[in-house]
Amino acid sequence: MMIMKMNFKTTLLVLILMVSFISCNNEELFVEPIIEEVLEDKATEDEVSEGIVVDTTLPCDFDLNDVQPNSTIIINCVLDLDGETITLPANVIIEAEGGDIVNGTINFGDNNIIGGGLLNSTLTIGGVTPQLKDTSFNFEPEKWGIIEGIVSDDVAYNNKIIINEVIQSVKDLGITTIKIDALDAFFQTEPGFNGTELWQPQLTAIQVPSNIHLIMTDDTHLRVQPNDRKNTVLLTLFMADNSIVEGGVLHGDRDTHDYSDTSTSHEWGHLILVKASKNATVKGMTIMDAGGDGIDVNSLGHTFLSSYVSSENILITNNKIIRARRNGMSITDGKNIIIENNEIIDTGLDTEFSEGTAPRWAIDIEPVWGNGGIHYEEVNHVIIRNNIERGSAAGGFINARGSYITYENNYMESTISIGYTTNSIVRNNTFVRNPNPTNKSIGVAIYAGDYNDFGYNHSNEVYGNTITDFSQGIWLMDSDMDIHHNTLIDCGSGIQILHSRNSKIRDNTIINETGGEGISNKTTKYMDNVDIYNNIIKVGGSPFRFTEVNWTDDDAAIYYNTIRNNEVTSTNNGSSSFKQMIGFDFKDNICHNSGIRVQGVREANLLNNTFENGIIRISGNYCSDINIIDNTISGDLCFNDDNTLDYDAVNIVISDNRCD
Repeated sequence: MMIMKMNFKTTLLVLILMVSFISCNNEELFVEPIIEEVLEDKATEDEVSEGIVVDTTLPCDFDLNDVQPNSTIIINCVLDLDGETITLPANVIIEAEGGDIVNGTINFGDNNIIGGGLLNSTLTIGGVTPQLKDTSFNFEPEKWGIIEGIVSDDVAYNNKIIINEVIQSVKDLGITTIKIDALDAFFQTEPGFNGTELWQPQLTAIQVPSNIHLIMTDDTHLRVQPNDRKNTVLLTLFMADNSIVEGGVLHGDRDTHDYSDTSTSHEWGHLILVKASKNATVKGMTIMDAGGDGIDVNSLGHTFLSSYVSSENILITNNKIIRARRNGMSITDGKNIIIENNEIIDTGLDTEFSEGTAPRWAIDIEPVWGNGGIHYEEVNHVIIRNNIERGSAAGGFINARGSYITYENNYMESTISIGYTTNSIVRNNTFVRNPNPTNKSIGVAIYAGDYNDFGYNHSNEVYGNTITDFSQGIWLMDSDMDIHHNTLIDCGSGIQILHSRNSKIRDNTIINETGGEGISNKTTKYMDNVDIYNNIIKVGGSPFRFTEVNWTDDDAAIYYNTIRNNEVTSTNNGSSSFKQMIGFDFKDNICHNSGIRVQGVREANLLNNTFENGIIRISGNYCSDINIIDNTISGDLCFNDDNTLDYDAVNIVISDNRCD
């Protein structure tokens, strides 16, 4: 409908004559006031009608057959083309004001423009591709045939086909932003569905292409149609560069899935897959009940193939991931990834209707490597910060074979574990163990390294973390590790060393006044050139406890470790203990209410330490090559229980000690 508005206004000026009376005999001068009156015509009908709400559901009283070039048509009614094909001339603009064009085809001419709100499933676009009036498009489910609620597999499959076709078609028209508001529908995304679909999950999902910003709201619910497949994806950014998925609620089928095929674990029912994409963002979403992972990031192909395409510059932010059956997030290939401000809750827990499946971590970085260290996949330069992790079944965040991975400022109820990694950092995180954990076996806040040291673990750092109420605060299983400025409160054991070389444990504060140990070892394979210094330890038990360190290793004679310049206190008169350990210096330490016991030790030096209300004990067989020099000892006794060191020991040097 071509709408023209015309305003006519007439002004009438009425002038009242001035009458002046001038008196010859100096009478007073009187001037009558000027009276001006402006008269306007009554408002036109168009002006009056502007305040009336138009019923856009009524049929239009015009058609498009006689549209002239350079026209603008306003659609504020329902224009039924009745199956006809309309051909438009050049330079025509069709704008939407709440109406629709339905049931027909429009062949557009040159330089035509149409409002995106007029697009729907019954209107076919032909001729020259028109320009959309706006680059933003509102997807209205009822216009496209989406059927909401519980539906059959075929209907859910049709829902998937519809939404993909709409996204692609409006993108082809120049749309860059697609908005979806109220929608609650199931989507069948099975690979191989009905024998017609492809077998790659990324090709059978709801697909967000390159250069698209998909915006959903809290009223947008996309649901996985229950199925029996081992691998499905609900929504994917596959080779989707410069794309954003924002908002909405995604629902998996973990509690409605058919697990009857026991030949598979059914663990790959992911809700979002970011695959071989660049500059992609997933933000502000609620991701619930995934049969596999909430979010999965990986590549196309393997690193050594010419067809390999990694995911790069990925941002995953401000999402909430709840009850994922496998992992909250998995990253198996990608680089330059930021994961921030997400909340990941109850990952891998069993529910009433489905058991969780391994690995069951909130965030799992785990590229695939083959025998001999062949890198099928690679993950590097990932920042994981400001996230909240609660209730994970196996642990919080794990890094197995990623490099240059940084974990910072996260709030954790369970573990961060790094292994087979280089140049990675765990810093400024807060660990507060849940007093009623679902998984009572989670006892270590930070695993630093891996049991098997094949040269894959080195140059990593753990610092600035606060750990409260864990059985063990930090396990060191790494080489070239720097553990410093951490605060460990009420942990059963502050820092435990399983094996390490060329590492530093420094400037940490370990406090557990009711019990526990400070720094100790646990089934250590070896310790070599580990420097422990400038730590403050206040515990009820032993500040230091080491047992069978390097004792059975053929290379023990060349290993050496240092414990120096620490200030330690035992609230229950617990001594530091060294039993069956080869090669260490214990020097320049200040020990309050605490002594030291050396039992079956070889090649050790106790130098310039201060023991307040503590004694030096040398006991057991096999003690040899020990120097006890320049120590200050105060209390009832200085050495052993009788102030002697006459135990079965070889080559012990005792000199210049001050015994008060």
